[in-house]
Amino acid sequence: MIDRFNSWWKTRTARERWLIGVAGGLAALVLSWLLIVRPIDLMRESAKARHYAAVIALGRVEARLDAIEMVAANPRTRVPGRISDVVTAEAVRVGFNAARTEPAGTDGVRVIIGAARPQTFFAWVADLETRLGLDVDALTARPNADETLSVDVTFRRGGQG
Repeated sequence: MIDRFNSWWKTRTARERWLIGVAGGLAALVLSWLLIVRPIDLMRESAKARHYAAVIALGRVEARLDAIEMVAANPRTRVPGRISDVVTAEAVRVGFNAARTEPAGTDGVRVIIGAARPQTFFAWVADLETRLGLDVDALTARPNADETLSVDVTFRRGGQG
């Protein structure tokens, strides 16, 4: 095989040998870029993207940790303003736009929601309990035909009956 190549090479002129050498060098450069440099660059970019995602996740975890530590240090944060206004704003923030609120006693609010997904509703109630220090005084939930609940819940400021 090598003998055949050597005999073929000897039949080429000096100019052809030089052109074949340059073409071989360019082919080696292109192949080294495609097979070595480009995969390393792609791996580096992938590692950078994973690093950025990890930094963002760490920031979220630290923010949640700060919130948990704040609640642990002061488990019953005082609700600012009228409780009915705060609960209405929180219901709209979560997506219960059709929620109806009415005062319940001197320091409570009754919330009536016609259709709420159970997971969203109970997560919202837990959030109001932990973050704002509200207590659930009464809760009635009935299933609807479309996998939602019709709920009637009464909140009071924490520590009151």
